[in-house]
Amino acid sequence: MAGTQFINNNTPIIISSGAKKGLRTLIQDTGTDSFAILAPGSEEIILGRGELVEAVYNREDARYEFTTRVLGYDPGPPPLYRLAYPEEYQRIQVRTHVRTRAALEFRYAPWPETDWPRRPPRPHKRGITLDLSGGGAGVILRDEVRVGDLLYIELHLPGRRRHLPLHLAARVKRVAPRDIDGLRRYEVGVAFEGLSERTEDEIVAFVFQRLLEERRQRS
Repeated sequence: MAGTQFINNNTPIIISSGAKKGLRTLIQDTGTDSFAILAPGSEEIILGRGELVEAVYNREDARYEFTTRVLGYDPGPPPLYRLAYPEEYQRIQVRTHVRTRAALEFRYAPWPETDWPRRPPRPHKRGITLDLSGGGAGVILRDEVRVGDLLYIELHLPGRRRHLPLHLAARVKRVAPRDIDGLRRYEVGVAFEGLSERTEDEIVAFVFQRLLEERRQRS
């Protein structure tokens, strides 16, 4: 089967079905004709037998996108959903961090090195993202910054279950002045520092969901 070429045990996968978007889980078993994923933790998330599932499976060299079908549920422990291997899939070469276009407003402030990482400043400035990945972002700022500066960013992700913002430390990697609508702005590339695995997972899940939406719009 096509799926056995790239689907491996104990590796993360992101699934979406209907209103259930961007659910991050793990592949627990690979068989001859199907593979099993760990059932998402929330009792509100139920996948029915025969339900179609969109999946994103990310590896170091490529991202795989495919649609498959739920074959059944095993209450466990651990509880598992068994999915059919895909007959077709799309393989996309990726960089270390998959990136998506995203225009998201955020608040930020310069973060003195002497205060990092325990004393974040009050984010009193505003910016907007151009793109986002689990490793960093492209942003537009009104105020000039320099390569090497550290910024504290509070960013709300659309669809995030908790309404609190993400708290991010971002190191400036590149700066390019831009004139936008007659006003001087700065296009800045930042790399996140000290990112927790949980926060990175949330950003990656958001990025993959955006990529799935873009794929639907193209089809």
